[in-house]
Amino acid sequence: MENHLISLLIGVISGVLASYLFLIYYLGRKKPKIEISEHISKVNFKGEVNYFFKFVNKTDSEIFDVRVEATFFKPIGDLNGTNLHGTDIPLKDSFFMYIPKASSTDHHNLHCMRLRTTEDLEEKWTDDSSKIRLTVIGRHSLSGFNQVFFKEFNSKRCITSKQFISGDSLEVK
Repeated sequence: MENHLISLLIGVISGVLASYLFLIYYLGRKKPKIEISEHISKVNFKGEVNYFFKFVNKTDSEIFDVRVEATFFKPIGDLNGTNLHGTDIPLKDSFFMYIPKASSTDHHNLHCMRLRTTEDLEEKWTDDSSKIRLTVIGRHSLSGFNQVFFKEFNSKRCITSKQFISGDSLEVK
């Protein structure tokens, strides 16, 4: 009777330990990896001025339920210092159901996304204390884990009239 109880206890402990190790060492590494460009590209597109942001899926798997939000922050004073007042920047596309992983057979670079807004960012950006934050949230297709990525653009110097290079590059040319 005592041997059966010890065997049962060892079996339960080893099962819990194996599950924990699987969760931590395998699924814990299955999170989205997204890189965001440090540039905002100002381009004339479809007869109007557009500002483009770019991010790339660097995950070894597909990601889905990708949400993107751009916010313009301007400091406002209060009695104890300064707070930030956020204003949403409307994006033409801010939700993507599915973004594939990088692949040698993907000739259209579908894992690289460009987002655009027609809002005049340079006109809204009146002082050096303001900033834009681009937030990207994605879910890994295998583990289901979410990850939040953001890039802060702290100066108007981030805006350039150059265009993004096609593919994995986050640079402009």
